[in-house]
Amino acid sequence: MSYAPPDHWNQVFAKWKDAGTDLDWGTQWTKVHLPFLKSANVKTVLDLGCGTGNDVLRLVRQGFTVIGVDFSDEAVQQGREKAKKLGLSAQFVVADMAKRLPFDSATLDAVMSNVAIHMFSDIHMFSDQITRQLFKEIRRIVRPNGLFVFHVNSTEDALVRTERHPPIREIEPNYFLEHDGQTMHFFSKEYLLDLLSDWKDVELKHYEILHQQTGKPFKRVWWSKAIQPD
Repeated sequence: MSYAPPDHWNQVFAKWKDAGTDLDWGTQWTKVHLPFLKSANVKTVLDLGCGTGNDVLRLVRQGFTVIGVDFSDEAVQQGREKAKKLGLSAQFVVADMAKRLPFDSATLDAVMSNVAIHMFSDIHMFSDQITRQLFKEIRRIVRPNGLFVFHVNSTEDALVRTERHPPIREIEPNYFLEHDGQTMHFFSKEYLLDLLSDWKDVELKHYEILHQQTGKPFKRVWWSKAIQPD
């Protein structure tokens, strides 16, 4: 079985652009993070899995210095074009989250990621091993008392998603291969607490997002906030 290389995502983002659509959840994710970013006097934020930069630019408008990182150079280019068109200053970087992140240690005030830590990346998949490696990398680049705020798909989301994307098989616990070759990792509360065991002041909140047209459950996610120890 082969998994989608960067070209796959480049084609997806290019297709959406040509169709006049975009992968944008509005303020769904950032509105939850903002109070914590502001109360912690955060200045620099890294958005992991930024897509075409919509959340990056929302935070820039709020006064933050933001770096967006994505696996797709097409998405990153679209983000740069948006920033230029809007006259906003933001940095965009092409990088693979499954590998060492291209940032120095303890240099960022905060890392944000919104439903991006769950899919395949290059020849890698977000298995337990890769996920733990990524969480260590995030700890490495966040300064002492810095923030990590994020959303991930919950195990309860698997029940909702299977109607749209039926899985072929379970690769690891709560980690599935779907028919289109995509892999999807779902997170339980216990698993998240384990991943965040080296952080302090960890907060978790589980919530459900309803479909705008039908009102039926569309996605179930965990939101989390964690602080880097001194």
